[in-house]
Amino acid sequence: MDKDKLIGMALLALVFLLFFTQMKKKEAAKVETVKTQTTQATVASSTGSFSALPAEGVYSGGAVSVVSNSLTKISFDGQLGDISGVELFPTSDKVIKETYDTLSKESAEYELPLRIYSYGELSGGALSFAPTDAAFENSVAFSGSWDSGVEVTKNYTLSVSNYLSEVSLTLRNTTESVIPARELKLWLGTIDKLNEVKERPPVRSLTVSYLNEDGKEKIKRFNPGKDSKSLEGNIVWASIGNRYFVHALSSKHQASKLETGFRSDKKAGWLSAILTYQVPELKPGETFQWQGTLYTGPKQYERLTALDKEMVCGSNYVKIIDLGWYSVIATWLMQYGLKLTYRYVGSYGISIIILTVIIKILLWPLTTKSTMAMKKMQKLQPEIKAIQDKYKDDPKKQQEEMMLLYRKYGYNPMGGCLPMLIQLPIFVALYQALSNAIELHKTPFLWIADLSLPDKVGAIFGLPIHPLAIAMGIGMVAQQLLTPKMGDASQQKMMYFMPVIFTVLFYNMPSGLVLYWFVNQLLTMAQTTYLQYKKD
Repeated sequence: MDKDKLIGMALLALVFLLFFTQMKKKEAAKVETVKTQTTQATVASSTGSFSALPAEGVYSGGAVSVVSNSLTKISFDGQLGDISGVELFPTSDKVIKETYDTLSKESAEYELPLRIYSYGELSGGALSFAPTDAAFENSVAFSGSWDSGVEVTKNYTLSVSNYLSEVSLTLRNTTESVIPARELKLWLGTIDKLNEVKERPPVRSLTVSYLNEDGKEKIKRFNPGKDSKSLEGNIVWASIGNRYFVHALSSKHQASKLETGFRSDKKAGWLSAILTYQVPELKPGETFQWQGTLYTGPKQYERLTALDKEMVCGSNYVKIIDLGWYSVIATWLMQYGLKLTYRYVGSYGISIIILTVIIKILLWPLTTKSTMAMKKMQKLQPEIKAIQDKYKDDPKKQQEEMMLLYRKYGYNPMGGCLPMLIQLPIFVALYQALSNAIELHKTPFLWIADLSLPDKVGAIFGLPIHPLAIAMGIGMVAQQLLTPKMGDASQQKMMYFMPVIFTVLFYNMPSGLVLYWFVNQLLTMAQTTYLQYKKD
């Protein structure tokens, strides 16, 4: 292995290390936003602050009402008049393989979707609801009132064929006095973490669509952190999700503010939010009706794309899926690579292998160029060694002679590592695609129980055994043995340490991604062997 190749491999490993370290930090990062500020629990009302929620109004366990269709069942707490549970059923296309609850008593507690946090100085925790007759089929309705004379009616209507619920909340002034304009604060709520095994981080993220000064729709993301944050402006829609499922809310009445918060009594990864809406002055007998659409379902590309037409307003819902820096490449890999091949082979594991082969064919010229540069460098080693010995006391002259030598034989010093770095965007995009594709969630392949998780088959002294990652490491060692040994002893030792670095990096990654890298490695070994012994 020549020095150029060594530098390229080391640089690539460093980029991978920095990338995946950044991905882990992102779960707790403080995302900077336009017009954001640290609020430090300033969502104040008579009920207290956002980060120190009151005891009143917590999960009440009242009479339960239910609406359902073939995809989902939504439960409502009759006393709170709120959604208390969302159960998603297995789907015919096998995107959802088993029943999943997006809300639980542990995760929801106070932060139930569309629960009233406050109306002016009135606390949502002081409201007590009772079921009323629903106006439509597959609907539920609840009514309640504050002692001050403000009557509240909630109505939820679940679609018969998807994960959408039409929601209305009506405020009525039953007093003889004018109620001045006030802020209505509604919970966006939270969502249950996946946390199926220790290897899966309890990722939650908040995605917000708002209008900038030019009236264009922009997307911002918030992640769990130690501080509350706020975003002020015309907020079109907001969503909170884990890796594969999401609650998304849009309203005809754009929110003027969104506030995220933390809970000191919750573990890392907890996240929730409140939306603020402006309610006009209400004269005696007048009403104000807030209307919105709530999506409670999977982060499936096709369904989120359809929300642009199905939600009451807004667009770009597909960006709820965070495909990272190279989202265009990731989208193509996910939609026209992974899913398209799956239609023909019926196995996502085989689909990943086919996609790997296609990518290898497309990148064949780059890897060929890198290998041929290595061969050329191998031939120059005797002359390079002679120059190094002759000018060992004159580094500047040595460098000049080396450049003359490279120019004489048409060798580009960066020819070995640049093709490797050019492949990095594809790898990063594929990482995002495979990590966020709900189709891989709980999808088995061979001995792998779930392509979205490491392929754990057991443990030794508490250390999980992931055969695919181990095989990948062994494959890298084999590749080093097949490659002609070049450079000094320290360089050779460094190259043999590379498989350890990559094995550690990949050990707890989704097995679908490790499968790609392992198959890609086998193909690269075959290509390198062919080119190594091919006559120039």
